[in-house]
Amino acid sequence: MPQWPIRVKLIAGLTLVVGMMLTLMGGSIFGLHAFHASNLKLVDQLHELGASKELLQVVVPLESMGDIDTPEERLELKSKVHKAQKALLDYHTWLRKNTTQGSRADDGRDELGLAFLIDSDLTAILNELDQGPPIEPSLPGTKTYLARHPESLPIAVAGSQDPVRLSQTIARLNHRVMELPDILHRDFYAVLTMSKNQYQTSRIIVWTSALTVMAMLCGLAALFHRWVLYPVRLLQRGVRRVARGGFDYKIDLKTGDEMQALAEAFNDMTARLSVTYADLERQVHERSRQLVRSEQLAGVGFLAAGVAHEINNPLASIAFCSEALENRLGPMLDAHEGADSKVVRNYLRMIQEEAFRCKNITEKLLDFSRCAEIQRERTDMAGLIQGVVEMIRHMGKYRGKRIVFQPREAVMAHVDSQEIKQVVLNLVVNALDSMEPEGTLRIEMRHAEGMAELVFADDGCGMSPEVLENIFEPFFTKRKVGKGTGLGLSITHRIVSQHQGEIMATSPGEGEGATFMVRLPIRPAEDTPPESAMASKNHRAA
Repeated sequence: MPQWPIRVKLIAGLTLVVGMMLTLMGGSIFGLHAFHASNLKLVDQLHELGASKELLQVVVPLESMGDIDTPEERLELKSKVHKAQKALLDYHTWLRKNTTQGSRADDGRDELGLAFLIDSDLTAILNELDQGPPIEPSLPGTKTYLARHPESLPIAVAGSQDPVRLSQTIARLNHRVMELPDILHRDFYAVLTMSKNQYQTSRIIVWTSALTVMAMLCGLAALFHRWVLYPVRLLQRGVRRVARGGFDYKIDLKTGDEMQALAEAFNDMTARLSVTYADLERQVHERSRQLVRSEQLAGVGFLAAGVAHEINNPLASIAFCSEALENRLGPMLDAHEGADSKVVRNYLRMIQEEAFRCKNITEKLLDFSRCAEIQRERTDMAGLIQGVVEMIRHMGKYRGKRIVFQPREAVMAHVDSQEIKQVVLNLVVNALDSMEPEGTLRIEMRHAEGMAELVFADDGCGMSPEVLENIFEPFFTKRKVGKGTGLGLSITHRIVSQHQGEIMATSPGEGEGATFMVRLPIRPAEDTPPESAMASKNHRAA
């Protein structure tokens, strides 16, 4: 089936309709014309039969007047012969008319020859009755016919008035006139047969036209269903499916016209709606997680604010007392070297270390609970990151691990430098702690869609999907007991969120490293162009 646009299909449909109308009209016109022609032929034949009947009615009585004795009888016979000539002239007129118009089944030669012979006999009777100059035949062509057919003329003696010859002429006239009905009836039957054949032909043509129109109508209905009804019903079904939430429904329409283009546009729209719906669902899930995280952070902050100060004082006393006890017992333990003295020294050192660790935890809790207003300023991110990297490189436990930071462009961000330094420090320390010796941390910095983008990529232990799901939750950690509080990334997330930025963590899997991406505004929120905000929103959706 060719694929045409709707305009071409409409033209094809209209052409088919016009063809149907012309076919139906042609069959009807042919049938009416055949009926009219048959009717005219029959009417003309009836006129010819009527004229022949009048001729018979005038000529037949002449047979009883073969013997004439008186002048009155002669005049009466002459008058009737003139009436017969007039009737013959009328018959000849209809005969010539029907022959010329084709209203006869044959060419009419037999009837014309008979009419000429009848005219010749009537003329012979008048010449027998009249003693004057010879009378010419009344029909044009009689003399020509007789000249071509001399065998049809009787042998006559000029000037003779033999009554026997007159009777013979009248008898011959009657005989020829009596042949006329048989010829006319035979011709009328031929005309009827011809009319019947025309009727059969007309009926065949009319039925053929009707069947052809019906076939064309069925074809037009099939094309209308294929080109219009089926695509519209398919589009309606797709709209209903989408209205019920089936955004993955695709309309498969191969008509090659505007309907197919509409279906493809509808599929594109549903695909975009599906992506938008999935993004909205993801955003709702993320916002729900952020709400839960915020509630947890608020709870932690409230706990830290109420308990940290109360814990710090006892912890300071425990650490001070253990240190003082170690100093006072030091000489005694040195004087009595033994297993017990080593145990006492270890216990005192353990008490001090754990007390200071608890104090460190409470300090982090206090830092976590503080939500002071950030002081933003235009900050050189390359210098900030470079300062953190230089500080970390001097720490002994991170020696042997490489940090690669080679800024390619100057990136300025509108942030609180101290807060963002804490973010960078947390991410760098977290990455270095997850790496094996000889591991590499790569830090990149660039502008992306109106934001300052920082990327921290390491080749450390990586993260599973479960860890990625809860990586920013408070107190969530996969390190060994005593090796972390689980607050570093939560604090980082809070600081970035306060800056109206974003932080995202990705990892191919365990043992394949991890990547943290931080996006921070490069100008105040009120100065952010609408297109930059829209680009950032589209990036988050992606």
